[in-house]
Amino acid sequence: MVEFRNSSWWNKKAYDALRANGIIFCTVNHPQLPEDIIVTTSTVYVRLHGNPHVFYSSYSEEYLSNLHSILAQNKKIKNAYVFFNNTASTAGILNAQQFNLHF
Repeated sequence: MVEFRNSSWWNKKAYDALRANGIIFCTVNHPQLPEDIIVTTSTVYVRLHGNPHVFYSSYSEEYLSNLHSILAQNKKIKNAYVFFNNTASTAGILNAQQFNLHF
């Protein structure tokens, strides 16, 4: 698995290379990066860093519900892991509880 921190990696050439080598593209939610869910293997990792304030911002129930729907409806995804890294406050803990309880 790789987690890129520069938007230049969001391109078909990178996706194809990762797919060809069985490497997971870790999707991130970060204010300066694209929010696309990139599927390069049957397992998906999503890291929620907090947006717009990295490590602090909380995610709305609507956002979490939409994320869950996207992951659940994609037939290419067999396993999905969602990590909350907005933990400089209680936001990450609360969001993880919301995500697990409601979805």
